[in-house]
Amino acid sequence: MPRDAFALWSISFFDVEKRLARKLQQNAHFPFQVQRPNVYVMEYYKDTLWKGAVIFLLSVLGVVLYRKYGKTSQDYSGFFAYGMLVGLWLFLSSMYKRHLVINHNRGCYQIYIKRQLWQEGPLHQIYIRLGAQMDAYGKPFYRLILNGYGLEVLALASLSDKYEHMEFLGKQIAHKLRLNYFDWPDVSARHVIRHWPPPPQGEGLEA
Repeated sequence: MPRDAFALWSISFFDVEKRLARKLQQNAHFPFQVQRPNVYVMEYYKDTLWKGAVIFLLSVLGVVLYRKYGKTSQDYSGFFAYGMLVGLWLFLSSMYKRHLVINHNRGCYQIYIKRQLWQEGPLHQIYIRLGAQMDAYGKPFYRLILNGYGLEVLALASLSDKYEHMEFLGKQIAHKLRLNYFDWPDVSARHVIRHWPPPPQGEGLEA
């Protein structure tokens, strides 16, 4: 069963909805693969892997150019050294492949790093959400994310101004994976709740 650990890196800033729709046509459970009935698995690398590499390389290039051409009174070597350390830390902390498992048979999700269990939780703690942010003129743009307790935010689609299209695709993904879907406002009639947290102990019992 082929899996693309870099599938979430190929996010486009143009024709966002069409590209995501094509991915869902190719794989109805995108970004997951069906491991067995009711169990979905996604293998991925955090995007900070390539971001850390870029920061490190740019900092190294900056050091080389600064030593060769830098003739200012201010010393920027500390800035470049800091960039190298940050880039190296991001790269090293992201170099291990992650495995995210949604197991409806057990009613939980699991995150593995280096094949070791990192986080496990009930299904109501993982969800698909439509995020929103405003541009300088107050116009909203939307993106789809996968998030949960102990899970870093994973972008499924980059920014788009087409709310209805993004909502439809987000609900489609949540439906296929049987996860909760949340609209971008915290309080909304457009939420789709499939999994609820258990009630507090003692609730509903007569005194």
